[in-house]
Amino acid sequence: MDRKQARAFEEFVRESGDTLLRIATLLTSDRHAAEDVYQETLERLAARWAKVDNPGAFCRRVLHNIVVDRARSQQRRPRELSLYPAADSSDPRSGDRLAAVELRPALLAALGTLAPQQRAIVVLRYFDDRSEAEVAALLGVSPGTVKSTASRAISRLRAEPGIAELFSSAGCPD
Repeated sequence: MDRKQARAFEEFVRESGDTLLRIATLLTSDRHAAEDVYQETLERLAARWAKVDNPGAFCRRVLHNIVVDRARSQQRRPRELSLYPAADSSDPRSGDRLAAVELRPALLAALGTLAPQQRAIVVLRYFDDRSEAEVAALLGVSPGTVKSTASRAISRLRAEPGIAELFSSAGCPD
């Protein structure tokens, strides 16, 4: 990578880094895992920087692929025992100004119950504000798959305590 390409890469990371890390966090439901996925995504992008036409789309696709690959490899391994108790995801009071902050653990836990493709579609569609066509193109699926998968995932998330009001305020369909 020459200096001009290196500057362009650094500028892309400055402009898009926070968004990509947020997407990784929502896809993994774990900040530390998200940072690892984010770092690996940037490594893959840097290696192919000169050949990539749309780095944002490339990164979103790579994020999704890494998360799916890790989920598949974890399914093949026996579960590890956790030394730490699960975070409390109790429902916040509706009038509380900190409701959005208090919903975060519940949202991450609820997203963690979804299959990797469902999680990717929900995150890209509703939290990254992508159209169905954009999500379909990013993930290499049909728009119909995006619609049906999103619908099933939202229904599943709405069943989670404290999450229904978040999706109704975010403009998700009923």
